[in-house]
Amino acid sequence: MKFYSLHKKVLIAFLALSLFPLGVLGFYAARNLSAVEQYLRKSASSALEAQATRSLVLSAQTVADTVSIFLRSVENDLNSFVLLEPKEAEYRDFYDRHRGTVRIWDNGSEKLHDLPLYSELAFISPDGTEMIRLIDGVPAYDRRNVAAPGGTTYKSEDYFARTLELPDGEVYVSRVSGWFIHKNEVEKNGADTAYEGVIRFARAVYDESGSLKGVAVISLDHMHLMEFTRHISPDGKDSSRKASYESADYSFMFDDEGWIITHPKQWDIRGYNTDGTLTGTRGEYNAARLQAGDIPFNLFKTGFIHENYPAAAADVLKGGKGVVDVTNVGGSRKIMAYAPIRYSSGVYSAHGVFGGVTIGAEISRFHMPAVKISDVIRGELDKFVSSMAIFISIMAVAVLAVAYRLSWSITNPIERLNLAIKSVTRDGAVPNVDVSGGDEVAQLTRSFNDMARELENRRVSLMESMQKLEASREAVILEQNFKTTVFENIETGILTLDKDNRITFINKPAMTILRLAKTAEGGLLEDALEHKPEVISVIKEFQSEGRTKRWSRYIDSEDGGRNMHLRIAGLPMVMEHADGNIITVEDLTERVGLRKQMARMDRFASMGRLSAGLAHEIRNPLTGISLMLDDLHDRLLKNDADRQLIQRSLKEIERLEGLVDGLLNFASAVPPKLRMANIADILSDTLFFVKKQCERQRIVLETDVEPELPMISLDPDKIKQAFLNLLTNALDAIKNGGSLRISAKRAEGGIELIFSDTGMGISPEDLPNIFEPFYTTKAEGTGLGLAITHNIVSEHGGKIEAESRQGTGSRFILFFPFEGNLK
Repeated sequence: MKFYSLHKKVLIAFLALSLFPLGVLGFYAARNLSAVEQYLRKSASSALEAQATRSLVLSAQTVADTVSIFLRSVENDLNSFVLLEPKEAEYRDFYDRHRGTVRIWDNGSEKLHDLPLYSELAFISPDGTEMIRLIDGVPAYDRRNVAAPGGTTYKSEDYFARTLELPDGEVYVSRVSGWFIHKNEVEKNGADTAYEGVIRFARAVYDESGSLKGVAVISLDHMHLMEFTRHISPDGKDSSRKASYESADYSFMFDDEGWIITHPKQWDIRGYNTDGTLTGTRGEYNAARLQAGDIPFNLFKTGFIHENYPAAAADVLKGGKGVVDVTNVGGSRKIMAYAPIRYSSGVYSAHGVFGGVTIGAEISRFHMPAVKISDVIRGELDKFVSSMAIFISIMAVAVLAVAYRLSWSITNPIERLNLAIKSVTRDGAVPNVDVSGGDEVAQLTRSFNDMARELENRRVSLMESMQKLEASREAVILEQNFKTTVFENIETGILTLDKDNRITFINKPAMTILRLAKTAEGGLLEDALEHKPEVISVIKEFQSEGRTKRWSRYIDSEDGGRNMHLRIAGLPMVMEHADGNIITVEDLTERVGLRKQMARMDRFASMGRLSAGLAHEIRNPLTGISLMLDDLHDRLLKNDADRQLIQRSLKEIERLEGLVDGLLNFASAVPPKLRMANIADILSDTLFFVKKQCERQRIVLETDVEPELPMISLDPDKIKQAFLNLLTNALDAIKNGGSLRISAKRAEGGIELIFSDTGMGISPEDLPNIFEPFYTTKAEGTGLGLAITHNIVSEHGGKIEAESRQGTGSRFILFFPFEGNLK
């Protein structure tokens, strides 16, 4: 094996490390320059196209905003017009004063003309007869009746009737109306054939007493609408209305139904047939008819030409703007920018959009600036390749000379240093290299010796530090695991806040109670709890008072329709280098509910004992009085007045006995006789008793019972009594017909029944008290029916809730748990 000297190795290494990268650089530069060129061309093209796209969209939006302002100015003109007296002189003055500038193509050039804005002005009497009408400033003396669409100019206009339907002060605005121009007519009469149409703005006029005087109508000349898109080109320069369809560089406007209302091709514009029907709404709408000029262009119907036409129109109705690729009828591919014309009067109130403005640009012209930039990049890259080749050649020669000199200057001193180190190692001396002189190698040797000693010292110190750090790490992990276990498993929610009111920690109970995510940590308290303003208010109160001791408040909160009772406590954070608060949150809802339930049960028990005692004490005297009145009634057979008085007394005693029976039923503490039964069968038996009553009251009885409900443990007689009480109340609440619906289905852990009626409902003030004994809203009620029902359901371990809206009906939801009886 051949060995090379250190000098040769270093020389070869320097040459390899210097010349090889240069060679590789030259190779890859030559290989990848083409890819770089393509990338730069693509990037430049994308940037230019993005800029051009933004420019097109901005131009379209600018025109759309201008049209929107123009339409509102026409509304203002109408509001001024209705103030005029319906006289020819005043209408003629209005016609002359309201004008707009229009550019008209004449003998090869366009000239500016100041033309009237409104081709028609009219005032219509309340019966639909035109009292006055100016056409192009000239009075028309044929008194048409436009109350019927057939009497209007285009045989199907309903602006008179639609205007009268509006409230006073509101404006009716029609769609573009004009006679349809066929393509053959344009080819026969020349390209200057103009579409003649109007947009009618109308408003009802009332006198001081509020009586209808008539309807004022101004008709905007379509050519002023056409003016907005006739001179737009994608490059921003003025253009004539004789657009090149092959280049696709033109603009048009369409309404909220997708019909084109301004376009260089007159036959593409929305128009009517001579019989008053809208062209394009009869027969098949297809490419052949569109190409022949038989029908106007509708963006929603021309998906067969390009799918982006209906997509752009739909986006405009949503208020969107953007750019799409499309193909026009002539087959030219183009880029089309679009923007919405925001306007919401008249028939345009449905979407709040009058329509849209589009600006088209032929694709090849659209990409032309990018192609020019690409050619410039290619030329610059060619120059770069030539310069790179010359540079690499010069660098190769220079590297060869420098590498040789540098190799010798480094390897010679290192070789001597190596020999000295081997000598020291061979003699067994301490590995310390002595060196004389002050050059870099000498300094390197001394630094090496110092470094070796320092590294040994630091190694020893590092080992000691690592042992201490490992011990501290284990202690920190144990403490952290303990705190995490405690904080995440207690029922109390805990939040910690820093001095800026940012949440620094939140445990799982707090996330559950306050509906927060773990991502809330690090965020502001106000942002995380914006759905709980009552909690923020309490915490702010604690912070504003600057308390230094523990503080707490009880508050009510709502979570998804469920009322919650919370206890919020605050404590200043007492930690070194820490400034903030610790907030604890406890959900006391279940505890408060249990206390209320216990109080209710105690109250019911006391009331039951009292009711039982009163009922027994009252029943015996009532029985005696009833017997005596019966005897007295038999003796007074000849005195009708006294006998009727006694009959009324007996009825009142019977009603009082009914109340006593109700008291005894409520007060009786007879436990339910439980047995396995099907609640659907009990419900069916109970409904049998009320079906006839429902028919008499014209009440539709509906049932929705889930088949094969499981058997559960219950007292059928008491459950039937509870159902009958609910049904009786529902029948009493429904007046003059209605519906009563009962459903039964499995629910989580039990069976749920819902009794729904369309009766008069329960007021919000009465709803919380309906299960209280003796509380009633009926003139002859005892107030015990729902209280008894509540007791029966509670005896079965279930629960009952009520929902009601006054005037629309009530719902009673009953729940009976399975309690291990599912079969």
